[in-house]
Amino acid sequence: MPEILEFSLGGNSYAIDIRYTREIVDPLPVTSIPRTPEYIAGMTNIRGEITTLIWLARIIGLSSPVAPKSQKFIILVPETARGDKIGLIVDEVHSVSPVPDSDIEYAEDDTTKSQKTFIKGIIRLDEDRAGTGQKEHARKLVLYLDIDKVLSHIFELARR
Repeated sequence: MPEILEFSLGGNSYAIDIRYTREIVDPLPVTSIPRTPEYIAGMTNIRGEITTLIWLARIIGLSSPVAPKSQKFIILVPETARGDKIGLIVDEVHSVSPVPDSDIEYAEDDTTKSQKTFIKGIIRLDEDRAGTGQKEHARKLVLYLDIDKVLSHIFELARR
């Protein structure tokens, strides 16, 4: 049963496997890097480590991000990012929760598609009724991102 980190981007819910996450931090000052692609927000110092920050919304094809007050940095485990220190900027982090495989509809991996897809599957989560802890019958759909594909795409873009 995978444990997921649920977050939002552009009004939609997304998730990644929590094993890829080292920590979640509140926004810190970001230093822009001249002449870098638009998906690179810049660098920040997290406890003495220089970390490159990526606008995840831009990588997956959403419109230009707006920095909400609830914005967070998801710092990835360096081994996940080929030894690099990388953070993903998201609009808001919601929760970490275990999800039974029966609640995940995995996407078929179609290598013939010309367009890159970063969706590993769709997760059906019970809605929490306005923070009361009572579950509604409605189920929220969460897009389960394949972080390996996202990072491979980032490194592929960096080589160009």
